[in-house]
Parts: sequence; C-alpha cells; structure tokens
Amino acid sequence: MDGLVRLLELAYSSGSVYISDVMHLGFEREVQEEQGWLSFLHGWCVYVDNRLAYLDAIIWELELCSRRAFVARFLVELRSGDDVVFADTIMYFKAIRDFEAEKLANLQLFLQASAVLVARRRQFVARFSSLGCLLAYDKSDD
Repeated sequence: MDGLVRLLELAYSSGSVYISDVMHLGFEREVQEEQGWLSFLHGWCVYVDNRLAYLDAIIWELELCSRRAFVARFLVELRSGDDVVFADTIMYFKAIRDFEAEKLANLQLFLQASAVLVARRRQFVARFSSLGCLLAYDKSDD
C-alpha cells in the first residue's frame, strides 16, 4: 500500500501522465535522499575525527603527567599509588581512542561505498533522462 501511495504522490508531483516522467522524478528523489545520507555520514566522520583529536590530547597530557611527576604535582596533589591510576587512565583512554579510530575507519569505508552507489544512481538518472528526452521527442512527432 505504501508503494501505491508513493507512486500516486510521484505522479501528482511530476505533473505528467507519462510513466517515464514519474519514474524520472522517483529516481531523482532517490539520489537526493542518498546525497542527504552522504552529508550525514560526512558530518559524523568529522565528529568522530574531532573526538579522536580530543582523546589524543587527553592521552598526551596524561602521559606527560605520568612521566614528569612535578607537572602532575603542579596540577593535583599526588599520593602514593597515583602512578598506577595514571597508567590505568592512559590505558582506558587509549582503548577508547582505538575504538573511535576503528569506528572512523568503518565510517569512511561506508562513506566511500555510499558515494559509489550515489554516483551509479546519478549515472542511471542521467541515462534515464536522455532516454526520456528521446521518448518525448518521439511523442512530439505523433
């Protein structure tokens, strides 16, 4: 039933009685939806990349504090055993960073695959458009 409703909406939106015009509009909308998805994925990649930079900065500061106790003493009061806390904290943030790096790599692969799909759909729409122009030209000869 949803397919029928979508077809009727496309037919009304295209303003044409020819199925080729309705199909062309449907294909164009699919490409627009995919481009929106690509934009979302790209934004998510930027967000994860920024998060990685933030985690790198935290790890760098923690490693600096663990190597140079006088820097850490300047920031906080250290007690015995705090070096273990620093080591655990560094390992914790490195694990998060590794997870985020893997997530970014997967997102970038998904983004590349989606971009290829959108490019194929654009090519299909272009071919369909040229076919539609030929059909429209044939209709005008009648």
